[in-house]
Amino acid sequence: MKAEKARNLLVVVLPLLLRALLSPFPHSGQSGYHGSSTAYGGDFEAQRHWMEMTLHLPLSQWYKYDVTYWGLDYPPFIAYASYGMGWLSQKIVGIESVALLSSRGFEDENHKSFMRATVIAWDLIAYFPFVYLLSKRLGGPGSKGIAIFLTAVVQPALVLVDNGHFQYNQVCLGLSLGACHFMTLSDTIGVSDVIASVLFCLALNWKQMGLYYAPAVFSYLLGKCFHRSENWRKTLVNIAILGATVVGTFFLMFYPFYHFREQNESIFEVYGPIVQRLFPFSRGLFEGKVANIWCLASTKPLSVRKHIPENLQPLCALLLTILMCLPFCYNLFHLGRMGSKLSLHDKNSKVHTPPQHLQGLLWGMSGTSLSFFLASFQVHEKSILLPLAPASMLLFDSPDVIQWFSLVCVWSLWHLLTIDRLKVPYFIIVVLFFCIFNYVNTSDSNDSLKLPMPRRLKKTRVEGMTNIFIKAESSIIAMITLHIAELLVTPPANLPDLFPLLWILKGCVSFIAMWCIGLTKTSMLIKKEELVKED
Repeated sequence: MKAEKARNLLVVVLPLLLRALLSPFPHSGQSGYHGSSTAYGGDFEAQRHWMEMTLHLPLSQWYKYDVTYWGLDYPPFIAYASYGMGWLSQKIVGIESVALLSSRGFEDENHKSFMRATVIAWDLIAYFPFVYLLSKRLGGPGSKGIAIFLTAVVQPALVLVDNGHFQYNQVCLGLSLGACHFMTLSDTIGVSDVIASVLFCLALNWKQMGLYYAPAVFSYLLGKCFHRSENWRKTLVNIAILGATVVGTFFLMFYPFYHFREQNESIFEVYGPIVQRLFPFSRGLFEGKVANIWCLASTKPLSVRKHIPENLQPLCALLLTILMCLPFCYNLFHLGRMGSKLSLHDKNSKVHTPPQHLQGLLWGMSGTSLSFFLASFQVHEKSILLPLAPASMLLFDSPDVIQWFSLVCVWSLWHLLTIDRLKVPYFIIVVLFFCIFNYVNTSDSNDSLKLPMPRRLKKTRVEGMTNIFIKAESSIIAMITLHIAELLVTPPANLPDLFPLLWILKGCVSFIAMWCIGLTKTSMLIKKEELVKED
């Protein structure tokens, strides 16, 4: 019993310690360093400024106030949270940390520690609990569940972006995973699906990038609405219940802006600026050097972006995104409609059987978010966290794939992390993750984890489609080779962006391969369910 308690304590302390050790390293824009003489600030200053702004200004000004200086461009939930964190900063650090106007660019070690602590706090509130729930369902209460939990909470990309670069992505990711958990608890629409809808709406209201998951969530829940429904009335009632839940949650999030509007403001004047801030179509197809289809196709000799009129670019991106999402939506709709016999676990069995629908939904959420990342409008490098989070939970479904994908994701962020001066943490955390992943303990006869006896994780054979598109070892070697080449080779004068372009090429091809793997996985699960139905 004592050994089990020590094990559980270590499993939680290790990821928290990792985050704490990263805290002293630079955050985005620290000390005026931005990697460019024309840039300014960073995500750290943006989050601090939102605390300052929400604390001192009326609600009606939150999305209108000085939008040229890190104007608020996230949904209301994070704005309300910023108000709360700003109030705490004022009490704990001092009013100077969030004073209106005079606190711009404020940097102080105490304040930096406070800000880092808020990220860890949100990890504990919104990310770790839902990861734990899914880990237990997918791997059981023993060593497999612990291995899944560790894989998800020490993901290098997530840790380096949230706890290094500085953001609060884990809240959106955690709430989305929580929604995934609740909507796969039963075959038919019920209370758990209402809870799932609320959680997912909260995720969307924390960060609009949660929309990357929306096609998967919508398709699966729509399929469940049709499950075991012998008449249209029952189906419509199910849809109405979920629709009312979504409308109600969004109403609670957005209504305060109308209630506290300025005098004589119309509803369009209230919500128009919010929509413009949340969906900035004027920024262009992509931001930075992101490893997606549009960025790759915009390089010479293709230069696609120059050949598509600017006003048509959002439409082209939308059509391609829909096209890539549709296969996943089709599979998830049928998965939800069929119900699941494989999800029912035999309590008398000593072998833990992961819920098939949960696995299918996780693959689908990863697939639709990859579709958005690869093809949608105004994509940032950090958005790769969205497909990574659900994929992290699938450790024992395809270990080789998950390890490879985890490393590709953090590798694709290299140049962003270089600007933030996080090279040293990057290599340390990647090596640590690799060691944890490859030497997590396997189950013994009691299905317990023995800390002093590390053994290599048993790998399963990756299916045919995986072998066609990737060989994990060779892909990882290619990434290491590019790191070494960038260190030793000076790019020609006429190709100053040679290595960033190679990163884009390698990353984009890898992400397309992962998209294909996810589609194959969801298709296989449907066939599996159909065979069970026939039996």
